[in-house]
Amino acid sequence: MPQRDEDDYEPVFKKSQWGTNRYVYNANNPIGLALIIISCVVFAVFMYLIQARKGPFEPPKQTPWSPSINENPTYPWDEPDHDTPTTDATSSADATPSADVAPSAGLTPSGGESPSAAP
Repeated sequence: MPQRDEDDYEPVFKKSQWGTNRYVYNANNPIGLALIIISCVVFAVFMYLIQARKGPFEPPKQTPWSPSINENPTYPWDEPDHDTPTTDATSSADATPSADVAPSAGLTPSGGESPSAAP
């Protein structure tokens, strides 16, 4: 292994001079200088991606809302084999009035007289 002069050798990391036990990149070493530049470039790229909301910081695409199967139950009147409910006063076409029930006095559902009930 070749011997190095102590004056030419610069470590990649050196102790911080801020009074802590941390190590920092050494700009006097070519590898340390490259690490400083790469760190700054990576930081700048990530800040741009965050600001522009691109890459991993892109918000998910919004899908149109649709109810789940539990929120959209099937009702009996939605099925085609069932009759649709009506708003008519009669219950069905084949039903006949029974003899026990007195005929109506000719009133319409709104409470007025029907034209056929005139005396």
